[in-house]
Amino acid sequence: MLSKVKVQGKTVAEAIAKGLKELHLRRDQVDVKVLEQPKKGFLGFGSKPAVVEVHKKRWNSSNLDAEIYMDVPKHRRGGRKGGRRNARRSNKRSESREMREPRQPRVHTPKANEPQLLPSEAIQNAVIPEKLQAPMSQAKEYIINVLTHMGVKPENVNVWWDEKQQRILVTFDCDKPAIVIGKEGKTLEAIEYLSTLAVTRQFDMPISVVADTQNYWRKAEDKILVDIERGVDMIKNGASVFRFRPMSSQLRRYIHRAVEGNEYVQTASEGEGKWRKVTFRPTQKALDEAKAGTAPADFVPGVIGEDIPQESAQTDAQTETTTDETPTQKMATQTVAQTVSHTVIETDGHVVEEHSVVVTTESAQPESETSETK
Repeated sequence: MLSKVKVQGKTVAEAIAKGLKELHLRRDQVDVKVLEQPKKGFLGFGSKPAVVEVHKKRWNSSNLDAEIYMDVPKHRRGGRKGGRRNARRSNKRSESREMREPRQPRVHTPKANEPQLLPSEAIQNAVIPEKLQAPMSQAKEYIINVLTHMGVKPENVNVWWDEKQQRILVTFDCDKPAIVIGKEGKTLEAIEYLSTLAVTRQFDMPISVVADTQNYWRKAEDKILVDIERGVDMIKNGASVFRFRPMSSQLRRYIHRAVEGNEYVQTASEGEGKWRKVTFRPTQKALDEAKAGTAPADFVPGVIGEDIPQESAQTDAQTETTTDETPTQKMATQTVAQTVSHTVIETDGHVVEEHSVVVTTESAQPESETSETK
């Protein structure tokens, strides 16, 4: 098997790819030495390809340590200029370090494990259907077996039925929560996926299983509940759409279930892959209420059905007549009759008074008009 090849290509990358193909190795398994850089030339004349030399790495203990432990220091050699000065400085530093007392290594105390809290009272007091008792016990047993094979010791394992989310919730404490949760909860999601798949296939019914430790999902769902309330309020106030941040399928399912049956918002998912997110959009009822709540430009706020006081009504009538009538008509206007009726209705513990005012006016014709008619 070849351990070194010399290849050509239009570019350095193309030449390296050819060398890797001939050696049947990956890029991290070889060392590359560029012998000649490519030249384009002019109108195709004078162009030169790139020439590289690809040879297999020779692995030793230091290389393995550098690959496994990323904190292995790399030794730098001094350049031509100032090489002796750098060597002298390094010697002085080494002598001073030898004279000093050895530094004690830092001891990193592990973070104390947070006990898993109990779920809400609604979940604790939920009535478990008979058909779900066997799947719940099976999900609990399956998760315990998975954790045991991972080298994790589970404690305080409890199983609950979340009726709102329609899922089996398994909560537990363990001695290695970082291993169980994993980066961004990926390991915990994998455990949930396996348990859901096992329970669903065994009982031939779709059941979602969620496992939580260190209150990981509880904290994430509490944050999402705040965003859900804010999104619903924005939709009620007339917003056309509210978008959540991209999240995992489990959290997206939690949002869909949380607002299921809401009269004002309807949910949908958009995006692909890791950018997939949940959106809120208004229902027809929300659109109708927002449209009905929009007042016209000349609207004056007030109390609907409020009676106009008697004095203000008379004052308004007088101002209207004085503004519309001429001076001659003002003198001719005469009040003929004014009747006020007062009625008192007594009920048990209440007294209601009704007032009605009837004003009758008669306008007398001017003298000039009467003489002309005669």
